[in-house]
Amino acid sequence: MFSVALIPPAHPGGDYGLVYMDAATYPDMCGHATIGAATTLIELGLVGPTMPGYDGVFEFGLRTPAGRVELRATLKNGRCQAVAFRLGFAFFLCTLELRVGDGRTVPVHIAHGGQWYAFVDVNAAGLRIDANAIDALIAAAQDIRARIAAQLTMADPSSGKPPVVGNIVWTDTPRDPQAAGFNVPVSAAGSFDRSPCGTATCARMAALVALGQLEIGQSFINEGLMGTLYRGMPVGADMRDKISGIIPQVEGSAWITGHSRLLVDERDPLGNGYLVGGGPAVL
Repeated sequence: MFSVALIPPAHPGGDYGLVYMDAATYPDMCGHATIGAATTLIELGLVGPTMPGYDGVFEFGLRTPAGRVELRATLKNGRCQAVAFRLGFAFFLCTLELRVGDGRTVPVHIAHGGQWYAFVDVNAAGLRIDANAIDALIAAAQDIRARIAAQLTMADPSSGKPPVVGNIVWTDTPRDPQAAGFNVPVSAAGSFDRSPCGTATCARMAALVALGQLEIGQSFINEGLMGTLYRGMPVGADMRDKISGIIPQVEGSAWITGHSRLLVDERDPLGNGYLVGGGPAVL
């Protein structure tokens, strides 16, 4: 699960801002959290068309640490059915040949799509995707993450240093006949994503285009662990910092499942939070 802090627009009619949070860090971008935040803003009437019962497409933007993200929401009778987001850039960095736990060597594709991702074919690694055996994939991802950190020498063009790749994505043959890909992402926190992951889908499309396995303008439907689908497309090619990449677009759906109210009482000595073993949290 992700959390998103909504930052109100700086002026009337401006974009909302998003700050992403997960169990490990504050990521620059998260696709499924963006889809969820956009859906929530529309469903609560904070953004969207003013016409009651609107049918059609509504376009708007959100500000994120990765830059402004363009969105296109599809509404039916005023309710949000799906949200497509478009990232400014995603690119493939390199392929590493890594030796995994049982001694076999597997290719690992490194790409960026709002976050850094490493894509590993689960069968090549001698593993299998099973929702009831996810712990094995989480443990194997931890080993691969450490091996990437030890062997990756190619630099991130934005920093000039090798990137820190925290997200390992297990890929497999899709189960759904509509899908062309199957993603099971595992984060640096050891959590897995029930969805195909929006930013991982962006990064994977960048890798597929670079490897000659996907064309600009070609649809790429990606399946997640629970059988849900994201509909992606590299809508254009681009180049940044002498790196060839794509402009990716991904569409998915989200639903509000509850409302809650968080309170901080000024008399509560732990009201600002705490870290077990790490001292008081500084907020």
